[in-house]
Amino acid sequence: MRDKLIIIFIILFGIVMYGLTLRGAPGNPTADQFRNNLDQATNAFELSPERGRYVQVANMAERGIYDLSRTWADIASPDVGVSPYGKFNSYFAPGVSYATLPFYLFGAHFGLGQVAAFSVESLVSIITLVFIYLIGLRIFGLSRWAALFSVLVYGFGSTSWSYAVTLYQNAFTACFMVTAFYASWRFAQDDTRHRFLYAAYVWLAYALAIFVDYPNAVLMLPIMAYLAVSTFSLKKIGEGVAVSIRWSAIAAFVVFAAITGLQFWHNATYYGKWSTLAGQLQGYKAVTATSTLAITPRTSVATTAAAATTTTPGITVSSADKTVSGFFEEESMPNGFFVLLFGDERGLFFFSPIFLFSLLGIMYVLRKKEENRVVYIVPIALIAVNIFLYSAWGDPWGGWAYGPRYLIASMPWLALFVGVALTHGRFLASRKILALILFLFSSAVALLGALTSNAVPPKSEALLLPIKTYNFLHSIPFLQDGRSGSFIYKTYVSGHFSLMGYFIAIYAMIAIIALVLVLLLSQNDRHE
Repeated sequence: MRDKLIIIFIILFGIVMYGLTLRGAPGNPTADQFRNNLDQATNAFELSPERGRYVQVANMAERGIYDLSRTWADIASPDVGVSPYGKFNSYFAPGVSYATLPFYLFGAHFGLGQVAAFSVESLVSIITLVFIYLIGLRIFGLSRWAALFSVLVYGFGSTSWSYAVTLYQNAFTACFMVTAFYASWRFAQDDTRHRFLYAAYVWLAYALAIFVDYPNAVLMLPIMAYLAVSTFSLKKIGEGVAVSIRWSAIAAFVVFAAITGLQFWHNATYYGKWSTLAGQLQGYKAVTATSTLAITPRTSVATTAAAATTTTPGITVSSADKTVSGFFEEESMPNGFFVLLFGDERGLFFFSPIFLFSLLGIMYVLRKKEENRVVYIVPIALIAVNIFLYSAWGDPWGGWAYGPRYLIASMPWLALFVGVALTHGRFLASRKILALILFLFSSAVALLGALTSNAVPPKSEALLLPIKTYNFLHSIPFLQDGRSGSFIYKTYVSGHFSLMGYFIAIYAMIAIIALVLVLLLSQNDRHE
């Protein structure tokens, strides 16, 4: 009963916090309305990822087809490609747009199409919070309070908050990862009644994760390996070896095949070939008779593809071939590793120093000698794959981004290892005090981004701008000037409170809960 109450609390708290910071404005923005400053900093479409995905949703709702009209393509440019059929399509994987469409259609009836579309990210983030708690409690063996503190770290002490209130793929990736890992663990248990359902969900989550972001095919491999290890088991019998197979996992592959088949159909229909990905389409850049369409910094998979161009009236099309492997370069890894973890532009430990405790947690579990070490090794492998993959990415900064958004897939696991560090080891009292201090700093930085803007330039570009800031300091002037992306604040609160007062009120709620949880961490209140 206590666990159910805590889960209800997590859901309600997530609704309140994400609701107070959800980005947007009333209305169902049309193509013409995009030119009314909606793509400026602190507004809903300040960067190309949310703009491109929303354009795809609005286009499907308006025209009933996936291909973009010329008008919508101009708005989504430069993250737009041209198919062999001469049709315009977004460079982004289509899964997020398809998942968002029903919410947009529902919200549009009430004049809240854009807000409803963005709320999808908050919904999947809340699901992630619930499963972080369940994993911490049932798999990592944390106390209820340590598991709940891990939830708080991921949801409101990391820059994942900024991407839970807008339209990106990162929240979906994290959600599919934690739910698939939990289902894999349940499959590995001796529950024969639901084994097929657990395996089917793992395959489903894997297929859908690829549909929302292609690199997830690699990022989720440790989970799929865990499922494979749980499917086949070896037992020595005399001088021979017996192989035991859980056929339910083999049969559940049909779920993956069906979803992937639909994705292949989508690729063939809109991109020309079943094996062509959105980012491999030839580039398109909107051009008018007198000027080029104003664009904000882009973060698509096409940013690293150097290409010659051919121009026809009104259209510029890239003529170079693009390959998936071409977006990754081994020589980029040292610099990417530093940028993602330690740099003052996007560094994980710079924006969210609370994650320093995750290193202690990882060191502790690696020293443990238990039969179930695999439940720790899989999350560690997920973190490692995530870091090394995006260290080799041509743009580890993630374009103009707030914090290391490419590492959001690792943040649930890092948050869980923070819980481990505050539960085991020496000097626990000192650790808890230091953890509270680091969490309060991390949460303030996270809330700053969630309330203001994700549009933070890399250092190389920031030095060319009037305000030469390239980390969370870039967003402080927005807070001081009362410029917020929050739908609730702009629509209902701005006439009564300053943005700084709004910030303090939200921050105070989080700080109080964090303090209470740290005080309760000494209680060994575990799930039975």
